[in-house]
Amino acid sequence: MIRQPKDFILVLSAFVFLNPVLYAQDEADSYTTSPHYTRQIELQHDNDFLLFTDWYYTTGSFVTYRVLLNELEENRNRRQISVGLSQEYYTPSNVLADEIDDLDRPYAGYSAINSQLTFSNKERVLDFSLQLGVSGAISGAEGFQSWFHSGDDVNDPTWVGQIDDAIHANFYARYTREWHLNKGPFGVFAAWNPGLAMGTRDIYIDNGATFYFGKRSSLQSSMAYKQLGKIVPELFFLLKFKYRYVMFDGLLEGNLVGDNSVFVLNPVDHLFTYGCEVNYRKSRMEYRLGYNYSSPKAQTTDLHTWISIAVSRNF
Repeated sequence: MIRQPKDFILVLSAFVFLNPVLYAQDEADSYTTSPHYTRQIELQHDNDFLLFTDWYYTTGSFVTYRVLLNELEENRNRRQISVGLSQEYYTPSNVLADEIDDLDRPYAGYSAINSQLTFSNKERVLDFSLQLGVSGAISGAEGFQSWFHSGDDVNDPTWVGQIDDAIHANFYARYTREWHLNKGPFGVFAAWNPGLAMGTRDIYIDNGATFYFGKRSSLQSSMAYKQLGKIVPELFFLLKFKYRYVMFDGLLEGNLVGDNSVFVLNPVDHLFTYGCEVNYRKSRMEYRLGYNYSSPKAQTTDLHTWISIAVSRNF
């Protein structure tokens, strides 16, 4: 089993030992008694280590900074912007194989700069994202993992057949429409969220649904949509389902405009993802813990599951 990057241990330790005590507070509190924050920094780590696997989408690390652009709470339409850095690792199930014929998917590292503009009103959210990234050895994934496993030749991934170096630009858009089904102390929300991606890393359209249960604020105030401004304590869980029609996957197929990779695969057309997540917000701090499932991304691969952990601080 491959050991994971040290940042996973740090994030997990912070999540376990920070003591989340939920303060009872009615959502109708005035703005003078509820804190108001317009900025946020978030650290997120995805990993399949806790589920005793170490392949496919095995590791992802993300740092994101968000800003509320129109700070007045009475604004009917609100705007937020975010920028961030990310690095992802994709490996075959047999990381010790040194022959391409023994691999069920190519190695792929991906590092990117991400920017997002979000518009929201009382019932809808519209997200536009632009991502600029690099894949292959220039992403730094192979180098970092080889450094991390230096001195441990038994479990050192071979990175044979890694996809060739490429520069990527991708545009993403997502629309969300939400309904508040139960307005009691135990809230129930349902959301429909279709989206699309166009670019050299991903081309797809998808359609999803998310259901929220528990103590949750309205759409424009909730951490469910990473909203800033008036902060009210929240504790809720969610269930999410998504179907995606995949037209191109650059981390399986290589460069869209021409590729010299020695090993590439065609993605499956139909991809299904499911997940559940616990969310907790207490004034400045926010915590998320999620379990995710993905159907096979290629004919030669299997289903995959991973854990997501995120810690955010508002200021």
